[in-house]
Amino acid sequence: MTAFPRSWLFTPGSRPDRFAKAVATITDALILDLEDAVAEDNKLQARQNVAAFLETVPVIRQRIAVRINSLRRAIGLEDLIALARLANAPDYILLPKAEDDADFVIAADILTDCGSRAQLLALVESARGVAHAATIAASTPRLAGLMFGAADYAADLGQQVGPFRPDFARATIANAAASGAMPAIDSPCFAIDDSDALEAECSQARAFGFIGKAAIHPAQLEVISHHFHASASERELASRIIAAAPDGVGVLDGKMIDIAMIRWARRMV
Repeated sequence: MTAFPRSWLFTPGSRPDRFAKAVATITDALILDLEDAVAEDNKLQARQNVAAFLETVPVIRQRIAVRINSLRRAIGLEDLIALARLANAPDYILLPKAEDDADFVIAADILTDCGSRAQLLALVESARGVAHAATIAASTPRLAGLMFGAADYAADLGQQVGPFRPDFARATIANAAASGAMPAIDSPCFAIDDSDALEAECSQARAFGFIGKAAIHPAQLEVISHHFHASASERELASRIIAAAPDGVGVLDGKMIDIAMIRWARRMV
């Protein structure tokens, strides 16, 4: 089984000229966007662009996700059904404005009815969504992960996304994802030209338990990759821990190894 993507690059569905450029980057996954990055008058054309790309794309290294419009809108339901009926479905369908587990049950039923292999991702980006994160994480086996949306969450709390510190939301989403045995992906950093801000966000997110982060510009990918892919030293330590405790307990460098350390090591390798 291939590893879950660590870096996720948003690309507007209304800009098909950027699809090949996104594939050429180091990102682990593409997010072709039909929602916030697309003007209302361009949404139908964006859906057609994405469908055409999915039907003709050659074998690529990256996973492909599509962010659809909210299922509380007719166009969102149309997005979901159109993608579910594609012969070459995306790997993931990202549902925005995640606030209710019922949306994911309905989405999963539609995918099953259409015979689609696509999995779901939940974009948790509101106060209500954060409050219901654990319920969302338990909604359906089709759900593969939770993503945090910092901009909408900040707006919900009357804050500007730049100086805002959404520590509670990050901790809640990471814990909800872990409770559902799935990964959590952090929000993009919206300060494209501020490498210090990106570094800080990556460090904070990983410390809270996120395993990856979204990007809105290819220039952000190298920093994200550095922070969220296991380093050579981490992989080496993980291999040594596993070798030193084949039965689940052991001693390495004078320190006891327990099952919690074994679980960490297995995730690293």
